Amino acid sequence: MSHDIRCSKPQTELFFRLFEAHHGGHLFVAAKKWDERCAYALMQKEMIIRLYNHVYADPAYWNDLGVEDRIFQLASAIAVVEPDAVFCGATAALLYGIGSAYSLLDKVQVLLPRSTRRDIYEFVEYRRWRPGDVWQLGPFTLTDPYRTVVDIARTSAFRYALGYVDGLAREYGVEREELRAYAQANCRGLHGIARAFDVFEHMDRRSDNGGESEARAAMILAGVAAPELQVEITRPGNAGYYLADYGWQMPNGSWMLAELHGLGKFEDDAQNDPEHTAAKTYRAALVRDANLRAMGHNVIHFRLSDTYDIKAFGSMMRGYGIPTTKPYADS
Repeated sequence: MSHDIRCSKPQTELFFRLFEAHHGGHLFVAAKKWDERCAYALMQKEMIIRLYNHVYADPAYWNDLGVEDRIFQLASAIAVVEPDAVFCGATAALLYGIGSAYSLLDKVQVLLPRSTRRDIYEFVEYRRWRPGDVWQLGPFTLTDPYRTVVDIARTSAFRYALGYVDGLAREYGVEREELRAYAQANCRGLHGIARAFDVFEHMDRRSDNGGESEARAAMILAGVAAPELQVEITRPGNAGYYLADYGWQMPNGSWMLAELHGLGKFEDDAQNDPEHTAAKTYRAALVRDANLRAMGHNVIHFRLSDTYDIKAFGSMMRGYGIPTTKPYADS
């Protein structure tokens, strides 16, 4: 770190402008040559960090941002600096609202022409893919939704890729055969395309969110038979129905039901007393489970963290008598 931490007046003014940008939910873009010189001086004093060409942030602000906010704000700044930039992969999927597996959101993914060389940045990943058709979404130029999902499916682990394939079906109404036809027409010969077709076989729009898709992928990887999704069990007297995330119908006609638990299951941000609301929701879930068991069904609960060890998760599910099949081989 430089011993001279004093700032000139222009540097101080730029520092406050940077915080004004942060207050508005943006990173700071040094648009003028003098801004860039001041920003570079502040960076040398370790007062700000450089995230991309002309793009700066206060380290504390950047570190406090959530995963999705980091990607959105940095992509927004890159779109200002380079209006012709094409975003792809998990970055494009996040902007489309298709999915957001945090494991794939450590960097902003940008397409880079083969003849181009760029500086290396910690939070930017350059891809040398053929973009195909592009879509304009606000200030962003993106690979089209089909190509975005195909690229993720052919380059990512099955447990993460499935959520994006499900998301395309859920959010854009795309059928499995439509996606297969697109990939056959536009992506033949691309590295990993065979594995993408394997992922397509498990596409299901009924998956409510990425977490449910990831858990289902873990089941498939563990050799658990693919479940029915959003299973409805009619209440006695036809008084509505109970809904479960996953279900397997047993030979005797009863259901083995499974619920994926996240904090959202028992929390309601709209309530003034979230702890009371969580307890009330939890009690309602216990009553629901008791009623389902009285009807001859069984219910198990698990968290996404239970799926991280595939072997242990498979053993747990088999212990409940859930049907099994050949484990999915993720190449």
